[in-house]
Amino acid sequence: MEELDEFDFELYNYIKEYMPITLSELARNVKHSKSMIYKRIKKLEYYGLINIKNQGGVSIILINDQKNPVISIGILRASEYPYILNFVKGLRDIFDHVNIVVYDNAFKEAVDLSTGKIQLAMNPAISLLAINRLSKGMVHIIGGGSGGGSGIAMNPSGKEGHSTSMMSSMELCAEINKLETPRIYSNSGDEILNKVVSGHVRYGVLWEPYLSIASRNNIKTISCELDTCCLLGANASLSEKYEKITKIFSKTISTFKMTNLDGYANLIGMPLDLVKQSVKNYTFFEEPDKNYLKKNLSNIRNVVLPYNVIEQSVII
Repeated sequence: MEELDEFDFELYNYIKEYMPITLSELARNVKHSKSMIYKRIKKLEYYGLINIKNQGGVSIILINDQKNPVISIGILRASEYPYILNFVKGLRDIFDHVNIVVYDNAFKEAVDLSTGKIQLAMNPAISLLAINRLSKGMVHIIGGGSGGGSGIAMNPSGKEGHSTSMMSSMELCAEINKLETPRIYSNSGDEILNKVVSGHVRYGVLWEPYLSIASRNNIKTISCELDTCCLLGANASLSEKYEKITKIFSKTISTFKMTNLDGYANLIGMPLDLVKQSVKNYTFFEEPDKNYLKKNLSNIRNVVLPYNVIEQSVII
């Protein structure tokens, strides 16, 4: 039987959310043929992830009662997590199947973590702190991560203002550096970079490898000097396994060697030479630096509730 792919995991998550569900309902809702979906659910059944019951000629699909056979871990499209494939190998000592989901937007990733759509995430510290409050403790930081790897790209001929991603390390950098307003939010690194290149804004706050792409295009950049960017966040449904996961992550960081980045570059859809160059701008650590987070708490608060929050929220 062939290995599970991304669509199989998406199908599994859909079944998990809407079960019990019939084959016909599943095929109709995900907009694929019954024959194609039948092959997929037979694969999921083969791996022990679902049960298919036949009642009166109708196939009813349920998730296997086994606890946590599948988890999904989110990462951002960045050069920041070259160790992630090694981490996934370690997680397979606990979970039968581990799926990696690549995001372009940090806050969307944090929201998905809080709702359980994904169970682990490498996500900006500021996003994890905010979502912990918003979700009433459904998300916790359980491991270290990365620092550095971010900066400000500048186009002197651009319009006033800057672009960044919402409630992220990039917005924290914009806040610390008091970049000129207006602040225009974007949904991906590509979108931020394009706003700078096109002159839509004068400044764009970027992470790697987008910062290196800007430099390659002769755009001036300066470092954000952020000692902490993304940390390991977890959904509270895994609380009984926090200690094991933290140990696996710590071992991954301490033993990882940056020798073969081909698989990682392919995972995030970036050229290998670009990843090899830009990953050097990151530092990696096993545990969160609480003192650094405390020191920046006032700036973090300003990002969660920025200067323009009233204008954006009150529309009458």
